[in-house]
Amino acid sequence: MKSKILTSLFVAVIAVCLFTAFKSQETGKVYFIRSTNYVGTLVNNKVYIDDKLVCHLKNNHYSVHTIEAGEHTVSVSNTGLGSHAKSRPVKINVVANKNNYLMVVNGKQLSLQELVESSAQDLLKKVVETKDCSPAK
Repeated sequence: MKSKILTSLFVAVIAVCLFTAFKSQETGKVYFIRSTNYVGTLVNNKVYIDDKLVCHLKNNHYSVHTIEAGEHTVSVSNTGLGSHAKSRPVKINVVANKNNYLMVVNGKQLSLQELVESSAQDLLKKVVETKDCSPAK
């Protein structure tokens, strides 16, 4: 009797583990848009999601990243001669099958600003998508 209970418990645990492992993750997309005038045009920006470097972004380009739904922290830094400090982190809530739009702002300090979709769509028409902006470059 004890072995039947242990066997049933073992099968139940395995079934839960398999279900969790093969459960599809809900994801959303995050767009980073960089459209600056003359400030820092020759310098790439490093883009971070949850403190992980995900992209080197050129001026007048944008990148798209598919990430798990939920709360994430994003930031950006430059690769120029000055300070390489990251911008103030911005928390975003990624919703499944939805898009988040962030614009890189070059002012006195480098920062990220969230955009509504209509503003982002206007900007996306003026910039080029970066297909491979992996940190290895």
